[in-house]
Amino acid sequence: MKFISERISVKKHATFTTIVIAPIKNFWTTMLLGTWLSMWLIIGILVISSFFIFKLNNQEQLILWVFLSFWLYYLIRIGRTFLWIHYGNELIKLGEFSFDYKRSIFKYGKAHVLFYENIKGITSHFPKENSFESVWESSPWINGGERIYLETNIKTLKIGRKLTMQETNSLIDTINNQVKKRKTQLQKNDSI
Repeated sequence: MKFISERISVKKHATFTTIVIAPIKNFWTTMLLGTWLSMWLIIGILVISSFFIFKLNNQEQLILWVFLSFWLYYLIRIGRTFLWIHYGNELIKLGEFSFDYKRSIFKYGKAHVLFYENIKGITSHFPKENSFESVWESSPWINGGERIYLETNIKTLKIGRKLTMQETNSLIDTINNQVKKRKTQLQKNDSI
């Protein structure tokens, strides 16, 4: 196993290569998100219990339902971020015929399969320094900030959440080498 950085590991097998990208783990960020999530859960439990404890008129119930809709939205957002930091990974498998990618939490997630002949280019994207996008993506409750774009005729697959420029360039080199190697093998097999 080879480590590109503290967060990225590459393992070459006989017929495929696997790459694992771990999320950024910061003790203080995780602690603050956990505290915020706990407080948010307690607030929701108190508001829900108020439906059963107090006699509320229609207007008060409507206000609580509106609050609970916003509460649920932020609970899901922060809950997913908290789970991502603890149990998430970006999994890449460079197989014989395809580039497989899965962003997973607890090994569950949607898999994307790109066949090598469909990959038109691999580029990187970094927001301008001090831009709104840069500040937004650097916030701890945002999971996004994908840095590598794999372009096909149909869609663009974005991978590499919050990677540094050095990590991005090293990972692009590794992926490009493997994709070229696999494409060459496929062309040799087709010509035989």
